[in-house]
Amino acid sequence: MRKKKISSRQKEIILMLAQNHSNKSITISDIAKELDISTRTVLRDMSSIENWLDENDFKFVKKPGVGIYLDETLDNKQFIIELLQEEKIEKNYTKEERKRFILSNLLTSTEPIKSYYFYKSLKISEGTLNNDFIEIEEWLDNFSIKLIRKPGTGIYIEGLEKDIRSAQVRLIYNSFEEPELINLVKNIGNNIQSNNVIEISSENRLLNLIDKSIIKKVECALSEVIKETNLKISDSSFIGLVVHISLSVQRLRNGETISMEEDVLNELKYIEQFQTAIKIAQRIEQEFDIEVPTDEIGYITMHLRGSKLRLETKDHNFSLDDVELMNISKKLIELATDKFGFDFSSDKRLLNDLVNHLAPSLCRIKMGMDIRNPLLGQIKKDYKDIYDGVANIIYIIKEKLDIDEIPESEIAYLAMHFGSCMERNLIEDVEIRAVACCPTGIGTSRFLMTQLQKKFSNLKMVNTISAIKVDEDVLRKQGIDLIISTVELESSIKTIVVNPLLNLDDVARIRHVLRKIAKDKVFKKDIRASEKKQKDENNQIEKDEVMDFMIMSGNIVEFFKSIEVHEDVECDDLEELINYSSFIFAKDSKSALRIQKDLKRRINISTPFVDGIEIALLHCMTSEVENIRYASIRLSDKIMIDQENKTKYALLMLIPKEAKDYQRDLLSNISENLIENDEFVDCIKFGDTEDIKGSFKSIVLDFYIRKMKVLLPKID
Repeated sequence: MRKKKISSRQKEIILMLAQNHSNKSITISDIAKELDISTRTVLRDMSSIENWLDENDFKFVKKPGVGIYLDETLDNKQFIIELLQEEKIEKNYTKEERKRFILSNLLTSTEPIKSYYFYKSLKISEGTLNNDFIEIEEWLDNFSIKLIRKPGTGIYIEGLEKDIRSAQVRLIYNSFEEPELINLVKNIGNNIQSNNVIEISSENRLLNLIDKSIIKKVECALSEVIKETNLKISDSSFIGLVVHISLSVQRLRNGETISMEEDVLNELKYIEQFQTAIKIAQRIEQEFDIEVPTDEIGYITMHLRGSKLRLETKDHNFSLDDVELMNISKKLIELATDKFGFDFSSDKRLLNDLVNHLAPSLCRIKMGMDIRNPLLGQIKKDYKDIYDGVANIIYIIKEKLDIDEIPESEIAYLAMHFGSCMERNLIEDVEIRAVACCPTGIGTSRFLMTQLQKKFSNLKMVNTISAIKVDEDVLRKQGIDLIISTVELESSIKTIVVNPLLNLDDVARIRHVLRKIAKDKVFKKDIRASEKKQKDENNQIEKDEVMDFMIMSGNIVEFFKSIEVHEDVECDDLEELINYSSFIFAKDSKSALRIQKDLKRRINISTPFVDGIEIALLHCMTSEVENIRYASIRLSDKIMIDQENKTKYALLMLIPKEAKDYQRDLLSNISENLIENDEFVDCIKFGDTEDIKGSFKSIVLDFYIRKMKVLLPKID
């Protein structure tokens, strides 16, 4: 059997273990920190590392919760080091790494690049490269840049200079976390050879957009001008300026100049930041012996105008622009108060925060500059109600400043300000009723209750109870929102377990829970009336209910007919399986790409491997299907699904983004059969195509009959 090769990263991890001369365990987080990668990446590599050590007869020890080490003599560890020196390393790049590599080359090259260069550098097939180009083309389209693939000539891009620079900046920020970028810029040494470039080592990320020597000189020049002009900007804005100006210098050296509309440039000349931009340009000209055109100075001005200014005092002398911002901020607060039913006007900090935030942000929007918000997804999830509400009130900004569109990233920033304000005030204004619980209901719980009442002004401690018997009906009648217990407790009422002495961690956790309960109370809608109305409506069958049942019937029949069975599919790993699966029900290649993204997003939440039945379950919600879709897949050989599990069986389940209740119910019903019905599982693994479809038919018909029985009694 041919031994599997290891990657360069896996080699580094084994070297760390071999160079550990004691048998003291090394933690996964220590390895991740040393190699500047995520713990998740280390865990992904563990299976290959363990296989390599096992194939070479070395003892690898894993202690859950403690760490890992090699149980070998010093001589054997030295032998491992020598063996690794002879090992041929196979460099494998992830799809994201490949995309960054390809994009950085395309965005900096002055001439077409041959496909062969990418095949050779990334060690990938033509099919893989073509799939990567589909995503890259989509990414570049966001910047109005075209990807040109011309046989006999090569691959190159076409776009405006300002759009290419925007794409370069976005690529840099996508490759670095902001703190990482700040540290990188600030820690670049003074003695750097001019041919050095940024190479992102974390997660093997590749980038070569900016010469390090340029960054250092720009950082020094910019620092001097800022000091001379007493300009106060945030660290993130300073780094943004360094990145922008460094890219500009590199582009100017290559003869790539930016152009700006004359009326916009003339308008910029009359604002104070233009004079600062002139000083920066003069320093750049001296430092690099190049000429900085007026259009470039205008571009620097735009970035200065869009920077987040740090206000050092609370007493701020407002200019005319600030008065307008003050009025817009006050109107936003007024509209938000009406929208959420929460008085935002009493929080003076919110007004100040909004004015300071809107000044640079609205400038960037009006000038068509990019607004980044790395927390966009998290905000839309954690602050969904507030995000949606803010999205409905920002029309006031559009009206007053004649702005056509406000990006999601900016809406999310505003939602953060309103959400933070609400959380600051909710914990003090909303009463939360709680009980203290201990094993007996006396002594400890009384002591705990006294401490809680002192620390949380809005927490009303109603009583103490015994953990031996918790009467939830009584607690609900008392309107109890929270049980604070000194022992583990099973209850449908929100419960938090704390130390009887209430340490700092307990206080922080209680505060977090109180905020969430208070927030839910503020947004809680009166559903009793709607529930009563729904109950009345359910007692009388409506014509549209029959119509819905007919539509459901048609969809179920269509779903059953669409079930596919795939045999002897060749895939080397989970990624290839996902790629293969994404095409089964896709309309075209772009549709497959979107299904692929949705599947990967779901897999990032939890492993697709189902214990007990040893089947990989690939499922997700996607806008690429209008009805639920099912496919049974048998692989020619087993593949690794996660760090520990292999299988050759997979099920693909897709459900529409806006799925109907019956579609969700049917999918759940099939999933239940996977867990509980051994015959169904055996059929998927070993049955032929007709057997598998027959099993599905049986499950679907049972589901349909149950739905029909619910409807029939209503029809008189």
